[in-house]
Amino acid sequence: MRRITTFLSLSCVAILFPLNAFAAGLDLVKIITTPTTPGPNQEVKVTLQSYAVDLNTAEIVWYVDKEPVKQGVAEKNITIQTKDLGEPTVIDIVITPTYGVRLNKQLIVEPSEVDLLWEADTYTPPFYKGKALPTFKSMVKMTAIPRKNSYSSSPSSFYYKWTYNRIEGLGEALGMSSTLIRSGWPNSSVPVTVNVSIPNTEWKGAETVNIPGYNPKIVLYEQQPLLGTLFHRALTPSTKGVGNTFSVRAVPYFFSTDNYLNKDLVYSWNVNGETVQTSAEPTNMELVKNGKGAEQFDVNLRIQNPKRILQEGRISSSVTLPVEE
Repeated sequence: MRRITTFLSLSCVAILFPLNAFAAGLDLVKIITTPTTPGPNQEVKVTLQSYAVDLNTAEIVWYVDKEPVKQGVAEKNITIQTKDLGEPTVIDIVITPTYGVRLNKQLIVEPSEVDLLWEADTYTPPFYKGKALPTFKSMVKMTAIPRKNSYSSSPSSFYYKWTYNRIEGLGEALGMSSTLIRSGWPNSSVPVTVNVSIPNTEWKGAETVNIPGYNPKIVLYEQQPLLGTLFHRALTPSTKGVGNTFSVRAVPYFFSTDNYLNKDLVYSWNVNGETVQTSAEPTNMELVKNGKGAEQFDVNLRIQNPKRILQEGRISSSVTLPVEE
C-alpha cells in the first residue's frame, strides 16, 4: 500500500501537448511548465523559451480559454490555475518578433491522476491490522492506477514504463500496471518511478514513490494450552506469570513470507545467559521453575533469515514466576 495512506500513495499529473498546426518556425519556441506535470486545482507557471527567436524584444499576447490575460514586450510567462480532474485549460500564445513572421503557440493542460500503490510480501500474523513493511531484499508489488478523465479509466489501455532506483529498468509494456521490486537496505529508501502514456496520443503522466526499508520485529506472547497464543497481550520487558510454568511464543513480523512459510528462519533462544534448545517448535520456549520460591527468567531471542541475511530481529523479556503456595 506520502502521500501514501495505509494502503496507497496518490499523485497528480497533467496532459501537456502542443498542437502543431502552424508554421514550422513554431517549434523554435518551447513551452516550459513548473511543475512539469501539474495536477487538478494547482498553480502552474508557464514560460516561453527560445534560442532562435528574440523573446526579449517580441510582443507577446497570452490567451487562456480564448480570453486575453496578458500582453506586452518580453512577457515570457504567466501563472494559471488548473481545473478539476479531466477539465482542460487551453492556452494560446501570439508572438510577434521585431523581425520575422508572427508565431502562434498553443498548449492544453488537462489534469489527471496516477495512484502508485505498494504492498510488501512480508509476514504478519493473523488479524494484524497494520501494513506489512518491506525489509532487506523482500519483494514489493508496485501497482499504478492512472486516470485520464474519470475514476473509471481502464488501466489496461495505458502504456507503462517502470524504473527502479532512477536508472534500473523494470520493464515496459501496454497494460503492465504492476511490477515487482526488491526492497533495499534497512533504514534507507529506493525510488520507483512509473511513466504512463496512451499509445498514439500525447497524453503522459509520471509518478515516483520512495520505498522505505525497515528492520524486522519480534513480539513475544504467552502461549496457553487451551486459549492458544494470547495475541491481545504482548510480553513487556518485565512480565509476571502464574503457576510453575510459562510458555513463551515468539512471532516474527516483516520477515519475507516465503522464508517464513518454508521454515528458513533460525531462532536462537537464550535464558539466563545460557543457550537453550527448544522443542520441535522453534517459536516456543517453555519456562519451568526448579523450586518453590519465586524465580526469574531473563529471556533473549534472536531471529535471522539466512536467505536474506540482513533480515534479523532481537528481543528480550524478564519473566517472573511467583512463590509456590
